[in-house]
Amino acid sequence: MSTTNDYEIMLILHPEAEEERRAEIVERIRQTATEGGGSVDGVDEWGKKRFAYEINHLRDGYYYVVTLTVTADVLDEITRILKITDEVVRFKPVRLKEKVTSES
Repeated sequence: MSTTNDYEIMLILHPEAEEERRAEIVERIRQTATEGGGSVDGVDEWGKKRFAYEINHLRDGYYYVVTLTVTADVLDEITRILKITDEVVRFKPVRLKEKVTSES
């Protein structure tokens, strides 16, 4: 029995990150999720927004909301990747609901 959950990851990328690099980061999340048996259900790009307060001496960043269905282990791997990616300013995964599937 394998438990997958629906998650949303709010992702803020460095304001000077080029469009190609931002796309690579989102694609890496998608690739990690699918390799782990999960899926990325949607990517909502909010664009460049000003922060309410400075974060690491930055005043704005590119916002993304990634909706995905993965196991906890795959989410841990995605989190590890985001932590070591220089262009990631902040990220926050949130579990939406739980699903249980059985494997034969």
